[in-house]
Amino acid sequence: MSNNKYYDASFLLEMMDGNEAEIKELAHMLIDLGPKMMTAIDEAINEGNWDKAAKEAHKLKSSLKLWQMNELAAYAFFIESKAESMQELDAVKQNFELLKHGFQKALDAMREEYCD
Repeated sequence: MSNNKYYDASFLLEMMDGNEAEIKELAHMLIDLGPKMMTAIDEAINEGNWDKAAKEAHKLKSSLKLWQMNELAAYAFFIESKAESMQELDAVKQNFELLKHGFQKALDAMREEYCD
């Protein structure tokens, strides 16, 4: 199990008592569900549904933290907090673009490592 610049599975590995099969399953879940969460955030932002954008960013943030994608989790937190308070909405959109770009790279790396 390698660690790279996009994510670090060491925390999950510790939580799962070294069970790499469970880590692989979690990776597959994120690979499957992550893009759906990103689409939900994107749609909510485009519709101006800031409450939904905040809730979806919150869900994604939890997964990002588990994989120690700290920079991406910070973008998700910014989206969550600012969308919730309806502040700095242009910056919310900018942070989403950064999140989207970084998350795609992380998922690509995960696919390479965990998908046979």
